Amino acid sequence: MPLNKRKMTKKIIKIFSMVAVGLVVSVLVLRSVYAVSLFHGLTNEMENSGWSRADSNSVVRTGEELTYEASYLFFKIGAVRFHVLGRTVYDSIPAYELRADIDSYSGIPFVDLHAIYITYADAKTLMCIYTSNSQKEGDGWLYTSCNLHYAKGKADWQQSKNGVVVKNVEYPLDRSYTDGLSFFYYLREASKVADGRKTKLTIPIVVDTVRSSVVLTINEKKEPCDIKAYDFPLESYRMSGHINFTGFFGVTGGFTGWMSADSAEVPLRGDVNVILGSVVVKLKDVKRDGWIPPRSKSK
Repeated sequence: MPLNKRKMTKKIIKIFSMVAVGLVVSVLVLRSVYAVSLFHGLTNEMENSGWSRADSNSVVRTGEELTYEASYLFFKIGAVRFHVLGRTVYDSIPAYELRADIDSYSGIPFVDLHAIYITYADAKTLMCIYTSNSQKEGDGWLYTSCNLHYAKGKADWQQSKNGVVVKNVEYPLDRSYTDGLSFFYYLREASKVADGRKTKLTIPIVVDTVRSSVVLTINEKKEPCDIKAYDFPLESYRMSGHINFTGFFGVTGGFTGWMSADSAEVPLRGDVNVILGSVVVKLKDVKRDGWIPPRSKSK
């Protein structure tokens, strides 16, 4: 393959990889409990509310599948599917097993992206305790994993290619962190506790070995949101925020999201700025027992 073509292929793959991260960040609409900006305050309030003691009332529901379609400019470039696999135990900690599958559409020039993300999130707090991802690279796979040992105050991150370890990194932990997947569900749970109050919040997040945060202003406005999954607008809350780290292909800065204005707190749409413009991600399909989407009352 000519050098220029290889460079273009890598750039497009990075864009789509970034879209996955952008989705996880941008579609989340967080509605908090009080006008606070401290992560620990939010966590304590959620635990006091009974969230950690009442799984039956959680937005995290075994078997739920949410599928999103990502568009760049006028092109539909791929889909991301979030799946709650169920309750389990990881390293003696009750946890939720979460999964996300990312696939580019066939026929997109120079793009053949397939990735699988798995996260074990503490069932009590929804903080990440283990995360891994496998991404197709040519004829092989790049595998990354990270164990977050909060009791030891450290994380062990490892990357391997085609079964051969290529990098090991150990770094300190000063607090509990979300990762991409647990962030998605943590904020949905926090939104339920928040009950529609407009609030600013800073959420700690770890991406590979980078420890950073996402700053959110949530529940800015209730408004209708049009998505692919339904032929009518849904009632939603709008939010906006800022990514305080640089992700794939330079993703950083401002983003906007919309979440269903009901107890399921389903992310509906996300708009994220990228180095070459804007990526839009919309909910395409929902599998959640008993969920009735909130139809917008706006004319």
